[in-house]
Order: sequence, then structure tokens, then C-alpha cells
Amino acid sequence: MSISSVAHRITTDLLIVGGGSAGLWAAHRFSELEPDRSACIVDKGPCDWGGLMTMAGGDFDAVLPGEDVNAWLNDFIYYFDGLCDQPLMKTILSRSADRMADYQRFGCEFLRKPDGSYKSVPQRGLDNVKLYPAQLKGRGGELMVKNLVACLKDRKVQRLGRIFLTDYLTRDGRVCGAVGFDTISGDFYIFEAQVVIAATGMGGWKTSYGKNTPTGEGMAMAYAVGAHLKDFEFARVWNMPRYFGWEGQTTLMPLGGRFVNGKGEPFMERYSPVLGANTDPHYTTIAMAMEVRAGRGPIIFDLSRINPDNLVLLKPQNGWQKLNSDKLGTLGMDLFKDPTEWVPQITVAYGGIKANADGLTNVEGLLAAGTARSTEPGVYAGGFALMTTSVTGHLAGETASTLVRNLPEAKADTSDAALKPYRDNIYAPLMRKGVMYKEVLTKIQQTIFPYDVSILKTETALARALEQLVRIREEDMPRMAASDPHYLLKTRETEAVAFISELYVRASLERRETRAGHFREDYPRRDDSALAWLCLHKGKDGLPKFFTERVPLESYPFPVTRYYQDNFRFTEDLGE
Repeated sequence: MSISSVAHRITTDLLIVGGGSAGLWAAHRFSELEPDRSACIVDKGPCDWGGLMTMAGGDFDAVLPGEDVNAWLNDFIYYFDGLCDQPLMKTILSRSADRMADYQRFGCEFLRKPDGSYKSVPQRGLDNVKLYPAQLKGRGGELMVKNLVACLKDRKVQRLGRIFLTDYLTRDGRVCGAVGFDTISGDFYIFEAQVVIAATGMGGWKTSYGKNTPTGEGMAMAYAVGAHLKDFEFARVWNMPRYFGWEGQTTLMPLGGRFVNGKGEPFMERYSPVLGANTDPHYTTIAMAMEVRAGRGPIIFDLSRINPDNLVLLKPQNGWQKLNSDKLGTLGMDLFKDPTEWVPQITVAYGGIKANADGLTNVEGLLAAGTARSTEPGVYAGGFALMTTSVTGHLAGETASTLVRNLPEAKADTSDAALKPYRDNIYAPLMRKGVMYKEVLTKIQQTIFPYDVSILKTETALARALEQLVRIREEDMPRMAASDPHYLLKTRETEAVAFISELYVRASLERRETRAGHFREDYPRRDDSALAWLCLHKGKDGLPKFFTERVPLESYPFPVTRYYQDNFRFTEDLGE
């Protein structure tokens, strides 16, 4: 295919990379504070599609008036095994009720009891954390997107879809723009901005339903300009029905759902007599792997104990979940009546850009919001993502307002000569014959998915995976070819998946302990003498350089006195 000679140049005060929950909230808040300044949202998906929020059920965590923010905060300190940024988390929790109120003001409804109070579902056996289910089950996130987009239509917010950004532009170390290409026409795009917000979401491995789109290019772009990243040893290993994608386990477990093994035994009680089945999927998948390895598979999801009156919280009314439910019916299975086989599935990486509570990174001009920044260490409470993305997006919009008023103007060199290396790199796969992206992506997935790399991690398996990933980077990646702009997008996504995968494996090797969402079978115990976040940046050789940042408990309001992982007995299954 011939490369398009067309180049589009867009100048804006604020460039927002990613049009999901965090990006939309950042645009909403910035345009509210700066009605005369311009903002531009750029997304690789369709314009106004809303990213993963469109796929979300709409359940939301919030500390409502009359509840104790500090009690919620202590729950998360415990749940995160001490790896909790207490100032950030307190800010998120303190602002969560305002964002939930905004959604209701926009027209999003949450389920209520007959007395008018909100229906809530407790999370992960925690004392205070709970989610509030959306009234429109299966389409709550889609409604959130539509209402946020509607708020932006009369403001100076340009929204562009089907554009894949590949590189940030800099001037004297300050980020002041980006370049990329149109995934339909192939046209080259140049964006100049005074401030940039990275709201691209997390990285992932293109597995099921909504987790097909987050691939990590936002992390790679930030890494390339010197941003510090953190928490890459953590990834979400979820539970999925073998034959279809589903969201709702977060609600099912507290209401009586449970996993049983091939002998019909509710095995989670063996590994956690305290919490049983009502826990984080990270711990459940560890137990699932151990049960199958011990010859007690397959794993079956049992919903027989759920009160029929609660099924209104579970059955999708429309959207992708309804489609999957209907497909399941054609196979002769009913999730709510029949036992179904479930399997672990690695979905997304929790690693992200390192940023403070205001969204500031170590790179001037670059802010981070939503799941593009790291907020949790591999464990997840239902409704947490919609809460954190809305609040951190809102906060980043406020910080961007301050920066555009106070930072001196800066412009990157956007001459043809300066942009030529970016263009040549972007379009290189169109100019070669080689392997298609799918072949390389499959090799990456086959490297990451084995249980001893993604669930019960061991030094031997991780080292083997790293060797394979380096070979893929050095030998396979340069051979990837694309026949048109769509496949150029797929090729670039695969490059990002490879980048995320290598960081995940390298970070997993670095953390030689078990903590929160990181389980090392060869280091199954926690090392409380070294409570620290694992961070990284780009070294002079291009490879990640790791460093630790100690959790500053002496300056935090609350000590770490208990650990969620102490509820589990996985070491006993290891023969200890």
C-alpha cells in the first residue's frame, strides 16, 4: 500500500489521549473551568465510543454522606496488603460521592430498595467497601458515556476517533504534543498542545470481550519520553466461563455464588476458612490452579444458593452481556440454573504511569488519569474502576486548568525534517512483506498465559518467558507487516502488548515475595521489612531500570496492622 502524503495539524490547549471514563471526565472538568480554552480528545476507537466504560455494567463504589472515609481507606490499606497510596486513595474516596451524584444528575440511575435507599453489595469480605448496582444492568456504562458526551457537545472540546497515537512530541523534556495516524485513511496527524493527559487505559493481552482493546500503547509512549512507571508485576487474572464472556462475578459471590471442584467440593473454604468464596478473583484463581493441578478439576460455578429475588441484579437487560446470555442459551446452558465450567483468564496489566494525587508525572506537561496511572496492586473491588477513573479524570482536568494558565508556552519542532523519523517508523510495516500481527500476538499470549507465569509464578517459568519475549522483540517484531491502516493499527497494538508483557515478566522476577495480586510460588511469604512499590524507567540502553519507592508509613495517617493475604492458606497446599 502506498503511504498517504496527507498530514493534519491540530493545535489545542489540552490534548487528552483516550476517550474513556477518565478522558471524558478530564475534558468535562477542564472545559467547565476553562470555557474559553480548547481541548481535544483523541481515541483509537470510534468517536465517542467511551472505551471500556461502554462495556461496563455501571456499578459504582462511593462513600456516601454519613459514611466514614477513613473506614473505607483502612479497608483498602488492608486489602492492598499495605501497598496503598493513602493520600491518593483518600482523595478518591472523598470525591467519590460527588461523581456518583453527577452521574445521577446526568440521568444515570442506581438500584434502590423499596424504602428509597440505595441497593448496595458488599465487596471482598471488607467491612465498609460496597458497590451500588446500576439500574440498567448490562448497559449502565454505556449510559454513562452518552451522558458525559452530551455534556461536552456545547463546549470547546473536539473529539476525534479512529486515530492511533504513537509518540509524544517534546521540547526540552516537556511534553507538548503527539503524532499518530488515521486507522482508516492512513493519514498522518500532528497534535500540538500546552498540556497532555494520558488517559489511554491499561495494557492487556487481547483476551475476552471488553478486554480486547487495552493494549498498553499509552505506557509505551510515556516510557519513551522518560516517565516513571510502577506496579507492573501485577496483572488481573479473572474467572471466566469456558464458553462465553461474562461480567458479574463481583455481584454473584457476595449473594451466594461459589466455585466447586470436580468432586463437588466448595474448595475456597479449604484455602480461606474466613472468607470462603466471597473474595478477590486473584485469590480464587490461585486456588483454581492448585485444584486442577491436584487432579480435582474441572471448576464449576454454583449459583444454587442465590436468592431468586436477587436475580434482577444479575440478568442483563441489553447490550453485549445480553448477546452472550442469548448465545449461551443456544448452547443449552442457563447461567442462573445450570452448573457451568469456569477457567482462569489473564486479562489486563495493572502497571501504569506513576503520578501523584493531582495526576502530575515526573515529566513536565504530562498528566496521567484513570487506569493509565497505577492505583491498585492487582486486586480489584467491583465498581472500583468507574469510581477511580471518574475521580482521577476530574482531578487531572483541574490540574490541566492550572498548568495551561501558568506554564510558559512551549512548541515542539514540527518541521518536515523533525517529523520524518516518526513518520518513517509509523509506516514501516506498510513497506515490508513479513508476518501478520496475529502470528506474533499468539506467540506472546502463549508465553504469558501458562499458570506458572501468570498465576503461580516461579523463577524458572518467568525466566523462560523473558527469554522468549526478548526473542520475539528482537526477531519477530521487526518482521511484522501490515497491508492497510487497519492492520497497521493491529501491528502497533501488538508491539504495545509485547512491551507490556516484557515489563510484566521482568517486574514479576524483581519482586521476590508474595503480596496483594502477586503470588510467587517460590517466594510464598510476604517480606514486611521491605514494603515498597516497584517502579521503573527507561535506561540508556532502552531497557527498564527498576527502583523501589518505600511506602512512607511515617508520614501516612494510618499504620499497616493487618494484611488481606493472611486470610489464605496457599502455602499448606505447597507442602509447607
